[in-house]
Amino acid sequence: MADKPARSPDQHNEHELSYSIDVTALTPAGRTYSIRAGGDECAQIAKRLDLQRVDSLTAVLDVKLTAGGQIKVTGHLDAEVVQTCGVTLAPVAAKIHEAVNATFMTEERAAREKAKRDKAKARDEEEEVVDFSEEDPPEVARDGRIDLGEVTIVHLAPALDPYPRAAGAAFDPQVWGLEPEKGPDTPGSGPFVALAKLKRPGPRRG
Repeated sequence: MADKPARSPDQHNEHELSYSIDVTALTPAGRTYSIRAGGDECAQIAKRLDLQRVDSLTAVLDVKLTAGGQIKVTGHLDAEVVQTCGVTLAPVAAKIHEAVNATFMTEERAAREKAKRDKAKARDEEEEVVDFSEEDPPEVARDGRIDLGEVTIVHLAPALDPYPRAAGAAFDPQVWGLEPEKGPDTPGSGPFVALAKLKRPGPRRG
């Protein structure tokens, strides 16, 4: 198992959590990678995902090459983050454990599929090729590399609570600069007042 922080000296720093690996030497047996984000990386990830903080982010990923030239990335990530309550703006801490499942293809496989599509189009025939219209088509491992750090962030983002709320939080209009809502016992409010207005007779015509 490869276990080291992201952004090793020989890797490209293209993303907030860069962990680029060479997949040209992969085998069906594959390899397991264990990565973790450092302090600066956590700060950058928090900014990207609009979080108050990312206290920790780790991932254990298995990377294997299939006989057809696809690269399978499976495993899990663990994170401790602090979001912002959508009601009170208070910090909301959360622990996340999320499965990771991604598929890439080698440039050679991508070239073969393109050639098949071009050939089928020229003959006006249908051939079995990779369906690029599917919801999550495989990405191409450009220059024989994929970034496991970016894979981790892409899987972390949808695992976050889209509506974080602190315990016991209740909506306060004044926090947002709005007028307080009138309660049912407030004079001049309520369904019966509205009904009375509808039933109120208009001015008599002479």
